[in-house]
Amino acid sequence: MPSEQPASPAEFRRYRRFLSWFVLTFVTVGSFYLLVSVAVTIYRRRNAVPTGAPVGAMASASDLRSCAEELTDVKRALERHLGDFHNLLAHYDAAEAQSWYENEVFWLGQWKAAGERCRYTVPRKGQFAKEWEELRVIHEDLRDIEQTYTKGLLRFAQQQGPRLDSMRGRLASVGRRIDDIVAAPPGVNQP
Repeated sequence: MPSEQPASPAEFRRYRRFLSWFVLTFVTVGSFYLLVSVAVTIYRRRNAVPTGAPVGAMASASDLRSCAEELTDVKRALERHLGDFHNLLAHYDAAEAQSWYENEVFWLGQWKAAGERCRYTVPRKGQFAKEWEELRVIHEDLRDIEQTYTKGLLRFAQQQGPRLDSMRGRLASVGRRIDDIVAAPPGVNQP
């Protein structure tokens, strides 16, 4: 019975070289893609990107529609942003507070980008003048609502935040005492 000899390393040298280059290339491309996607995500979170070309002085019906849709998106983003503040009040966390602040900055960038693209400061004449004026007022109202709501929430947080924290601590203490009572064997005197 002839003994089997193991294959010599020279037979697999090409295969191993190909495999190592393939893995190296895959890891390099994957790492580059990951870094670029993180950078783009951070940039887009900090800087709102206008959704279209700036609207000219002679705006068409499609320009009017796109600006109305953009204001709808800004309104939805404001609703999400203001809703997130309630989560922050429920349990203060420094990371959540930073995220909320970054969302506020992003929303403000979105609002400004919509205003610059649709040029609400320029008075419009012609067929759609009334609609442009209404969009301009809505655009200003969104900013006013954000400022008013944020001021009210911050005032509430300053005035009621310590009270909420105290209540959370007392509730946790009572909960622990109740758990101790429930966990004690029957017949043991409770303090």
